[in-house]
Amino acid sequence: MVDAYHQIVVNTHVRRFHLTYHEYFAQESTRALADYFFERIYTLEGKAERDEMAVKTYNRFKGMLSEKSRDRIENLLLLNEITDELDKQMADVIRKEKKYIVKHDGIEHVDLKKLPQLYRKANKIEDRVRQLKLIVQNLESFFELSKHPLAGVVMRPVSLAARTVGAIKLYRVFEEGYNATKPVSKDVFFEFTQYVRGHETQFLEKAFKKHIHLL
Repeated sequence: MVDAYHQIVVNTHVRRFHLTYHEYFAQESTRALADYFFERIYTLEGKAERDEMAVKTYNRFKGMLSEKSRDRIENLLLLNEITDELDKQMADVIRKEKKYIVKHDGIEHVDLKKLPQLYRKANKIEDRVRQLKLIVQNLESFFELSKHPLAGVVMRPVSLAARTVGAIKLYRVFEEGYNATKPVSKDVFFEFTQYVRGHETQFLEKAFKKHIHLL
């Protein structure tokens, strides 16, 4: 069962992403990319089941993977774990302090004007910086995979293996990311990642009132 306050935090992130990256949601060439990375993988419905399956499947097959593939998957799992923990910390605060919550179009979310304050109250700057670094790493990793000349060939046996071990739902989530990234040109993707890096760094600097140097 999805925790209502965790869902409010997720609603808040999705709302902010839509406002911050509206150009990417609006452009046909990048709409799928924005939808996937800023909304689809944030969906909490069925997420706990997907997360558990991801860890079990990875632990079962990691010995068969290359070091680069293991690093890619472990970074994705780590990002997911850190994001959940940080958002749950925020949920714990708004559970006690309802003043942060507002409602628009029937959807509850944190007042975006109070969001920086909530970040300071709920999270540590080091954890949010680490999360941002992992976000950029995972974006670049997905793009690298989507442009690999043998990616399409590799995906087919992975799909069959996922069916065999009952992980087809997990595979579909991964496949969506691959399909969302594949049509995007190198120049557009570079611009996108730079935009994410710049805006998210600025947001954290505003929230924590500290300069951040993101390597």
